[in-house]
Amino acid sequence: MEFLHGIEHLNLPADFVPVNDVVTAVIGLVGTAGAGEANEIILCKSEKDDAQFGTNGTIPEALKAIRMQDGTRGSALVLVVKVTPANGDTIVAEDIVGTVDVSGVRTGLKLFETALGQFGFEPMIYIVPHYSALGAVKQELIVITDKTEAMAYIDTPDGYTFKEALASRGNDGDFSKLTDGQKLLFPHFLVPNPKYNPEVEETIKNPEYNSNTNPDVPETIPNPEYTPEVLIKYLNVPMSAFCAGLRAKIDMEEGWHVSSSNHRITGVEGMDVALTFALGDLSSEANLLNSKGVTTAVNMYGNGIVEWGNYAAGFPGNTNTEAFECVRRTRAIMKRTIEQACVRFVDKPFIKANVDAIRNTVNQYLNGLKAQGKIVEGQCFYLPESNSLNELAQGHLTFDIEFTPAIPMQRLTFTYKIDLTALSAIE
Repeated sequence: MEFLHGIEHLNLPADFVPVNDVVTAVIGLVGTAGAGEANEIILCKSEKDDAQFGTNGTIPEALKAIRMQDGTRGSALVLVVKVTPANGDTIVAEDIVGTVDVSGVRTGLKLFETALGQFGFEPMIYIVPHYSALGAVKQELIVITDKTEAMAYIDTPDGYTFKEALASRGNDGDFSKLTDGQKLLFPHFLVPNPKYNPEVEETIKNPEYNSNTNPDVPETIPNPEYTPEVLIKYLNVPMSAFCAGLRAKIDMEEGWHVSSSNHRITGVEGMDVALTFALGDLSSEANLLNSKGVTTAVNMYGNGIVEWGNYAAGFPGNTNTEAFECVRRTRAIMKRTIEQACVRFVDKPFIKANVDAIRNTVNQYLNGLKAQGKIVEGQCFYLPESNSLNELAQGHLTFDIEFTPAIPMQRLTFTYKIDLTALSAIE
């Protein structure tokens, strides 16, 4: 040891590092708009940002639905990609899916591969209202969510019936191949039509008509304010944007571990398909949809229109706990958070202090989740049996994490027994 007559100071590494949750209330939206930049990821934090896309198209419609769900803790972050037709005037599935050219330029959904590097966060929910049921779009959303462990909210086509929604989950159905990373939504919502005005006349009196001086001019002319749309009281709108906004609100106000089922959706007047529903009715249409992995909405007396259904579309093929959307998201968010917290340890020396720091960092995080009620239990282990000498010699360490998620209480049973013994106590 070096000789020192005096005082020295040594900096020792902390046995854990602070862990911050990743941003979860992030929506990836692809669609059309009458204004705004095309094939760029645009971050929209509020209605002020949303305004750049104008009022026409699926993007403004979706952003309006998302903002209707805003709560006291803020608004969702929406990463928006506007697409335009590559050929002709009509948007097709290939425009939504997008491409990657030889120079790495991306379009459509492919653009989200650059979101994390560009913004420091990426979508946890993907929506493509009016287009998500298209075969190629649906498949791309499956690929994205399988890779990132995010969720995609997929709408059934406009005009679908209850029977078609059930049949779509069959072996040969349109949505039979969906997995735990997608949430299938049926039916569509009815929202008030801002142009509705049944008092607008189809024709108005022609100001140039005069029965005496100008009798050949038509007495009436078409009313410029009249369109067939003014007679439509409600518009059919896909559920996905409303449900994505609701999910973001719950993340911020209650926590990402809380199911979005049985939460009120703002801004809707009803559904385009009337479904039967009763809390104890096994054969109600809402219950049958849930039993096939379809999320729906019901009119809950005293609470308005609420989302109804806990399972992602991997159910009923997958009946494990990760079939619950909130459980899948819990694991995905934990993975992302632990990854960001522990990246600083990558390439550090393999010594006991660093192993302890990694394990303690993860355990501190899991203890915090338990204290917040986001998980029931959780622990990180560094086990000899998981770390062979051969792997350690190559710098490969394995940490085992076991956790118990907070599972939604989707079924409550009360038993009743008549006890007659109290009759004998009556005097």
